[in-house]
Amino acid sequence: MMIPKFILTVLFLQAFCPKGHSQETTIKEGNFKMLAAEKRVALKFTYDSLQVGKYKKEVDFVNKKVAEMNNKYPGKGDEWALNWIAQRKGLFEPAYITAFIAASGKDTSSSSTYTLIFNTSFIEQGFSSAGILVHKNPEIRGELTLVRSDDMAKIIAKAKIVKAMGKAGPHFETGEHLDAAYAQAGEGAGIFILNN
Repeated sequence: MMIPKFILTVLFLQAFCPKGHSQETTIKEGNFKMLAAEKRVALKFTYDSLQVGKYKKEVDFVNKKVAEMNNKYPGKGDEWALNWIAQRKGLFEPAYITAFIAASGKDTSSSSTYTLIFNTSFIEQGFSSAGILVHKNPEIRGELTLVRSDDMAKIIAKAKIVKAMGKAGPHFETGEHLDAAYAQAGEGAGIFILNN
């Protein structure tokens, strides 16, 4: 039995078009209310205790990828490992910052009274198989922590962020689709601090 073209089109779009905002943010302690009156807030990014997909430790994921790639293409794995770290400053953090500013209307000057720390605790790079219409969108999870810039050890508020989704498509392992997940996380954080 032939599947009608319009059904195939719908299935394709469901598989490869980004979903609506599915990010969930919940307060774990304190509140972010003092930021409502602030014109600026500093942003800081950390990647402590990062889990990547099924790997509980980022180092295990990186070591496996480097070994696999170097085995096929000598030196390529080492190049990939450098890019794995570089894309944080080059892609992820700029995407987060741009979306955060647009959503919150705040300047992100480092001379701010308060600092928001976004720690990425989980990365799912996603995968796609166009032949059988199976995919998993890239996703990040993390924690948003509010501190005073002059005393970062003292936590004012904490929130948990899950389901910040990237876009489906090819080339998942390059990280180019994760920037959309960081943009969604930044937008969500910008809206969240104005209302919590």
